[in-house]
Amino acid sequence: MAAGTNAPRLAFIGFGEAGPLIAGGLLGAGAASVAAYDILVDDPAARDAWIAKAGAVPARACAQPAEAVGDADLILSTVTSERALEAASAAAPHLRAGQLYLDLNSCSPGKKVKAAAAVEAASPARYVDVAVMDTVPGRGHKVPMLLAGPAAQEAAERLAPFGMTLEVVGDKVGQASTIKMARSVFMKGLEAILCESLVAADRAGVADRVLASIQGTFPDLDWRRLATYHMGRMALHGRRRAVEMESVADTLTDLGLDPFTAVGSGRRQMWVAELGLRERFGAKGPETLEDFLAAVAEADSASGG
Repeated sequence: MAAGTNAPRLAFIGFGEAGPLIAGGLLGAGAASVAAYDILVDDPAARDAWIAKAGAVPARACAQPAEAVGDADLILSTVTSERALEAASAAAPHLRAGQLYLDLNSCSPGKKVKAAAAVEAASPARYVDVAVMDTVPGRGHKVPMLLAGPAAQEAAERLAPFGMTLEVVGDKVGQASTIKMARSVFMKGLEAILCESLVAADRAGVADRVLASIQGTFPDLDWRRLATYHMGRMALHGRRRAVEMESVADTLTDLGLDPFTAVGSGRRQMWVAELGLRERFGAKGPETLEDFLAAVAEADSASGG
């Protein structure tokens, strides 16, 4: 799709990891332009690097949410989950009729409902609950997304020309995020279980035997490859995953279910984050499972764990 006179202008609120990847894909698929705002613009230590990162997309770096959303047709919120409501409240007074506010953040249905109320109480724009159902790196704007809310079908139609992987799952805000949160109990929990199992086995000198046993029980999956991938994701994104698990726990509590599995998974994710593996390995993460386990052992020993 080539950009034309009817191509939408996009604004991103939050432009860290996912935002630039999605924005770049949408520009390549025909979006007219991208404007971006991120709180890093207010951090003197990070501002210049963030502006350069936005320019490489290319996106117009903005100093305020109002500047970013003013000329946009579609606003995509890709902040951290704990800032989703704050971002919606900051953007809301500057939104206008005809705009759609797409909330892609991994937060609880309850928070999505509050964000929708903030947007629609302060503006004539319409809010859409969006759940991103897989990792964005490697998929970009084609990562599977679920949409919910009264404006979900309209959003799907306006995004259809970009070749995205979209599914409308309901007309109530929170329906998409409920699916995401329930899935995260399994996905982030699987990472936490693998981590705990393999770190314990490594301390006992039997990691290869434990992994071989798991492989024998579930022979249709390559467990070494899976463990390497998921431990790498924990090393790089454990803190963000831990925060997401707080939203998962809120969701389960609202559904009347004690979230002890989600809470435990979040604690293990944060445990990995606090070992400083992201700083050790850089953006690529550990190349092998052995690299991850050795780094955990070294960092945990240094911290007195």
